[in-house]
Amino acid sequence: MLKLRPVIGWQLPDSTGTTLDVRLLPLLAAIQGGANLGGAVAAAGVSYRHGWGLLRAQADLLGAPLVDMRRGKGATLTAAGQLLLDLTAAAEKRLLHRATPIEMELPHPRAAAQALRLSLYASHDLALIELCQHIAPTYGLEVNLEFKGSLEALAAFAAGRADLAGFHFPLGSHPGALAPYQRFVNARHHRLIGFIEREQGLMLPPGNPAKVHSLRDLARKELRVINRQRGSGTRLLFDQLLHEAGIDHGALRGYATEEFTHLAVAATIAAGRADAGFGVKAAALQLGLDFQLLERERYLLVCRVEHAGDPAIQRLRAALAGPQMQQVLKDLPGYTDAAAGRMLGFARAFVTSGRTAHNKFRA
Repeated sequence: MLKLRPVIGWQLPDSTGTTLDVRLLPLLAAIQGGANLGGAVAAAGVSYRHGWGLLRAQADLLGAPLVDMRRGKGATLTAAGQLLLDLTAAAEKRLLHRATPIEMELPHPRAAAQALRLSLYASHDLALIELCQHIAPTYGLEVNLEFKGSLEALAAFAAGRADLAGFHFPLGSHPGALAPYQRFVNARHHRLIGFIEREQGLMLPPGNPAKVHSLRDLARKELRVINRQRGSGTRLLFDQLLHEAGIDHGALRGYATEEFTHLAVAATIAAGRADAGFGVKAAALQLGLDFQLLERERYLLVCRVEHAGDPAIQRLRAALAGPQMQQVLKDLPGYTDAAAGRMLGFARAFVTSGRTAHNKFRA
């Protein structure tokens, strides 16, 4: 049985009757609780793109910023954001406790009982958000998606805490780059499912005002860098490129400042809190940033061999290969289909090009 109860909503005192988005308060509450913007949007059940747009749209309605993004400190509430939460708490204390007796119980929809479920720990990806939030449900599949770094996702999968894991690795020639991932997967116990290939590189402010043309420019020009968290596949690739270019990461301003998603990195740069970051092309262009390609990479999903034929896995593969997913990939710059939904042999899945056409941006 489902229980329903009323919640507090806010309406502007004008003739339009405009109301604040009901997703705003959970988003602000998560930030108040110490979550960074990536964690807050996940707690509020929205994608990073929608969460970022929601905050801006609601701030425009109210005429005041609700969240402050500061370099090294993540997201914090402004005075207006805190006031809105305080007023909501006061209203709930006065009104909502009186509504408890009128809670309603309704039977679960039959479709929900028929839905198959999967748990997926995965490295952050824009196409994966669309798959799990919007496409999989149309195939009768509920995917409980938790974003973690590639290595953390694989370790959790190996420990039995998830049905699948999602990870990515570079396609260029980088000695030892595959070793961290291959520690967790093997052909005897696992199956690999194709997903996508995507472009990674430098995210820069519009117009590239600092005239960045190489990784060395980041250190030479003392630019502020925003980094991904340790253990993420993107961080591993960034560190690999720095090492190959002979750059000491200690020479980069802000190297220790971390965000947990590609869009969080892009948003930090768009807000003027950093001069450069490393991430996917789609996130950079989504927020109007410049982008310089450094590497292409492959993103795979891994499941256990004994579950490869399960109905839930089959539905996931159908969703990956379906027309909705193909449209999502067409709409994401720098993304291409890489045998999406197909079971791949290990030799094929882990093959790399041995070269990249964009070495000029590495050093």
